Amino acid sequence: MPDDGVVEVPITCPKEDETMSADLPPGVAAQLMTETVGNISANNRDGRNVGTLAAGVLQAAMARNFDELGTIESRANSGVIATPVAGPTTQAGT
Repeated sequence: MPDDGVVEVPITCPKEDETMSADLPPGVAAQLMTETVGNISANNRDGRNVGTLAAGVLQAAMARNFDELGTIESRANSGVIATPVAGPTTQAGT
């Protein structure tokens, strides 16, 4: 009967138009349920791990891109570094 928690396995009888069901022992049914729940949990865990890995790869790529100076930034830094610092000024004749 559907939704009664009993797993029924249809077995074909010698006569082609008849089938019968065999109930699984409680231990086998419990093991089957444990295996199913474990597989679902492992699949969910693996999905989360893939998401975490993808986020890590994205963060590493962003850090690499923002760590390098582009043409405009490197020219600006070069100009600042190459500009000499003037000495103190004095007024003559005072």
